[in-house]
Amino acid sequence: MRKVSSKNIQWLEKELPILEKAEVVSAESAGRIRSYYQTQTVSGLHWAVIAFAVLGSLLIGGGIILLFAHNWDELSRPARAVLSFCPLIAGALLSTAALLKNGGPALRESAGIFHSLMVGASIALIGQTYHLPGDAPAFMLTWALLALPLQFLLSSTGAYLIYLALIGGWSIAAQADLGQAAAYWLLLLPALGKLWGMLKIKRHAPDTLISFYGLLIAVLISTGVVFEKTVPGLWIAAYSALLGGTALMGMKLYGTEEGWSNPPKTVGIIGIALLSYLFTWTYFWDGIGWDYVRHSWHHKPWGETFDIAITLVFVLIWLTGTFRTIRTRTFETIVIAAFPALSILCFLFGVSSGDYAATANGLIFDGFMLFFGIMYIVVGCRNIRLRQLNGGMVVVSLLLITRFFDDRFSFVARGIIFILLGCSFLLANGVMLKRKKQVEAVS
Repeated sequence: MRKVSSKNIQWLEKELPILEKAEVVSAESAGRIRSYYQTQTVSGLHWAVIAFAVLGSLLIGGGIILLFAHNWDELSRPARAVLSFCPLIAGALLSTAALLKNGGPALRESAGIFHSLMVGASIALIGQTYHLPGDAPAFMLTWALLALPLQFLLSSTGAYLIYLALIGGWSIAAQADLGQAAAYWLLLLPALGKLWGMLKIKRHAPDTLISFYGLLIAVLISTGVVFEKTVPGLWIAAYSALLGGTALMGMKLYGTEEGWSNPPKTVGIIGIALLSYLFTWTYFWDGIGWDYVRHSWHHKPWGETFDIAITLVFVLIWLTGTFRTIRTRTFETIVIAAFPALSILCFLFGVSSGDYAATANGLIFDGFMLFFGIMYIVVGCRNIRLRQLNGGMVVVSLLLITRFFDDRFSFVARGIIFILLGCSFLLANGVMLKRKKQVEAVS
């Protein structure tokens, strides 16, 4: 996609109504021009400027808090109360300036991050001033809800990521103090809505990609926290379906894009590789299923139903992704779509077949992981893509290296395997670089 400066886009938005009024362009043509620049271009952001603006806002916020802390004990309670609102007011003024001036990305990101942090600082200072009881879940929840509007008002990626971090932190604190954090999924809905809007308007824009990565990582981490784990091993089916569905979603949304430009596929494939590696160990297949349902204050009576419901939602995401992408009939799509099915079948096999199922499941995923890595080596060679080739070789190497860290194999055998793997990496990359140069020369 073309990169166009946000200032040029803003200029165009101001000029189009003037040109329509002067009958230079028709309303239909103006609409097509707007649609083109909204969907086929991305902002040519200068990330160094944004990074320094964000760093500056963080340093200013930290400096304000340190200045308050220096003389805090010597101030009267009314003075503390007034000063407690100063960070919030400063953040509100900066956000207002960004809105009124229709500021660029650097100003909006600075305002969003600074304002979000100052909300938390003010809440903490008020709590310290009036000696409010320390309640981590309530503090995180209040902070998250008050900072929530900023991601929409300022279109700030930083504010969006801070909100995800806050609700993730709340889920950890709530699970530890209250024994459950099921409300996390409700708190996640505004973030999902925000990302959905960004995907419809500017799917390939850098801020959309960053937000997408942030959301996926937050969901993957928080699912493990929020899951009640009443039924041991049910997470195997849930995570497999979530990661498989995520990778398939990337293939649908971003087509043949790879790496940084395709967040769901990148996160999904890395997650599948790591999960497959975990599944090669029999430890994760021991004591799973409904015969081992847990009962304690940490495991609520409704926990089993809740975990099954979340798992079914993830399975629905996977099935939807499979239905929408399987028509491409590429080998990669079929393998990714098959991963959750294999994991669920192995989970059911482990539930019903006793101790020997753990060994069988471990061997099955030894084979799957080896096949998964070889597949990407072949795909990378066929498409002349070093990222896929090296990714496949990393997967195969991880499996082989960890299997050869075993006392049953001598140092000589392990040394030979490592040397062969290293030579394979170098040879494959050399051949691929040569082929890539040949293709570029021809084109």
